[in-house]
Amino acid sequence: MNALTPLPLAASDQLLQVLAGCAAGGFPSPAADYYEPPLSLDELMNIRAPHVWIVQVEGDSMRDAGIFDGSRLVVDRSITPSAGHIVLAYVDNQPLVKRLARSPAGWILESANPAYKSIAPSEYGTIEVFGVVTWDLTQHAQ
Repeated sequence: MNALTPLPLAASDQLLQVLAGCAAGGFPSPAADYYEPPLSLDELMNIRAPHVWIVQVEGDSMRDAGIFDGSRLVVDRSITPSAGHIVLAYVDNQPLVKRLARSPAGWILESANPAYKSIAPSEYGTIEVFGVVTWDLTQHAQ
């Protein structure tokens, strides 16, 4: 059996090396030898823009959407929120990450975990949508 060896580090500390295509979750692909040019996460996620914020998640109310305790989210304030978007909202001045949805009674904030109920504006003093989540950064190893 061949030993696993790490790929060499990139020459630039500003750009990340990118593998072409997608990584198979099953068997290796013979096309894995082709590499794409490096990319900048700053540019890809637009995180240097003044309307883009990063927030760390606490709790598991969005776990079924792949957002976990400790995940960092990229939030864009320039996107108009609409049904289906995951948003950072302030409910009575407390930040929450929820999915924006429409109900017969109006807008609601839904959790992606059945252990948490939806939040209706009629149940709280103020609900303000801060921005739309565009990226989820979840650490898998330390």
